[in-house]
Amino acid sequence: MSAAKPVGYSFGGGMKWVTRLFVATGLLWVLAIVLWLSAGGRAEFTTGQAPWSWQVLVPAWMTLAGIVLALAGCVVFAQQMFLAILGRFENNGLLGADSTHPRTRRGSRP
Repeated sequence: MSAAKPVGYSFGGGMKWVTRLFVATGLLWVLAIVLWLSAGGRAEFTTGQAPWSWQVLVPAWMTLAGIVLALAGCVVFAQQMFLAILGRFENNGLLGADSTHPRTRRGSRP
């Protein structure tokens, strides 16, 4: 009896978007932290005086945009995982065996 070869998953082009979204998230967060610390946003925020200036608001909006991009990246990643799993089931059956071969059908005896 020969050992079944391992079956891999094939991902679509959406995985490129996952990478792009997470890289954009990281860049936004790094830029927001740099602006927050270097432009004086932290000092202005901790004093508690409102309304805040751009030193507080711009990093806050950049952080929020990063969170939205990270959530979008998670959704696209989950979609790609589901498509890869369903594609494997469609092409190779549940365990990767060829379901058209008589010896690999469920209930058949070798």
